[in-house]
Amino acid sequence: MTAIILAGGKSLRMGSNKALLRYGISTLIEQQITILKNIFDEILISADNANAYERLHLPIVPDIIPDMGPLSGICAGLLRAASFHSFVVACDMPFINEKLILYLREQLNSYDVVVPQTSRGLEPMHAFYSKNCIEPIFRCIEKGRLKITDFFPEVKVKLIEEKDYKELETFSKSVINLNTPEEYKKHCQ
Repeated sequence: MTAIILAGGKSLRMGSNKALLRYGISTLIEQQITILKNIFDEILISADNANAYERLHLPIVPDIIPDMGPLSGICAGLLRAASFHSFVVACDMPFINEKLILYLREQLNSYDVVVPQTSRGLEPMHAFYSKNCIEPIFRCIEKGRLKITDFFPEVKVKLIEEKDYKELETFSKSVINLNTPEEYKKHCQ
């Protein structure tokens, strides 16, 4: 299967490229790549700024329609992916967990989307998507409906709640994303 790292955001609240923030001896995106390489045959980076990620030696996929947010990045990644299902993760999630990703993958069956749901709500930037999502995503983008979940009613979706996953602490931590310098400092420094 394929993993798609969404790294095309403007990082306005953080003030610098979140993917390239230090995390231990590497960066957030390098930490993710290390984990994802254990699970996936193909890793794509969805980003419009190819220069920032050239040194990672992975395919960089620009948005299909620029400035349309993560929905456009997901669509671009799905179009480019070699596999039917892809795991999509935001570049600002440093605590992704191999066990949780494998658990989500086991739930795919005939679903087009398998997405965790926490007390904060759905976590669509840490989920599996199938190529069946491409056309519904295009329709949403054309209509200016850019929330990731806007296309969910058009495909088969399975929600994975925290209570469904046995390692609750790991589940909650896996979907933490870092949007501000304060969040980065709290979790990574």
